[in-house]
Amino acid sequence: MIRTAVFYLTLVFSTIFCGALAALAALLGGGRVWMDRANRGWARSVLAAAGVRVAVRGLEHLHPSGIQIIAANHQSYFDIWVLIAGLPASVRFIAKRELANIPMLSVGMRSAGHVLIDRDRARSARETLREAGVRMRAEQLTLVVFPEGTRSRDGQLGRFLRGSFALALETGAPLVPAAIDGGRRVYPPGAKRVRPGPITVRLGPAIRCDGAEPADRGTAMRRTRAAIEAMLAEDGRGGGASG
Repeated sequence: MIRTAVFYLTLVFSTIFCGALAALAALLGGGRVWMDRANRGWARSVLAAAGVRVAVRGLEHLHPSGIQIIAANHQSYFDIWVLIAGLPASVRFIAKRELANIPMLSVGMRSAGHVLIDRDRARSARETLREAGVRMRAEQLTLVVFPEGTRSRDGQLGRFLRGSFALALETGAPLVPAAIDGGRRVYPPGAKRVRPGPITVRLGPAIRCDGAEPADRGTAMRRTRAAIEAMLAEDGRGGGASG
């Protein structure tokens, strides 16, 4: 119980402090560097309070310019903090607008420059994605999408949404598959308590989308899913995450 109490207190105060820092950086024109510092400070403090150890494999698959889209499976809220803290890139998330209903999480994400889209309004979602693509190029960002659309309830890889791949095809940015394992054991959906432990992120070779047509969306989706499934299976054979 003490660990969980420390985690929640840290989550509240870190979100307030780092969110305010990000908002101030945006107001003063601090740019990407200060946003990154706010993001990483937020993520690392929350992970430390929860007792989570992060191991990242396959960093050589990240694009050196930083302009790329990472498609990851989604087991837990911790997936967000793990990717921010573990990847040496300017990471921003494209997430469902329903996260605005979680006060502490939505404040931190909005202040730090993450993107919340309304999937129920197709025109609004497309416009938001276009703006995110422009930002990715201008600010050399790594954008993260969760193709399942929500967290897995049972830890199994869920059905992918075709719309998650629209940005990659529209921008031609490299699409990097990512398999995250361990978040569900640390903080299962619906849980009230956190359990310290390791979370592993495995990155696969980038899938090239430059020159792709809208009709190729299904192919990109199948290739990404197959890559994530293979990496999750490999981690399972290896006995899970280690850190």
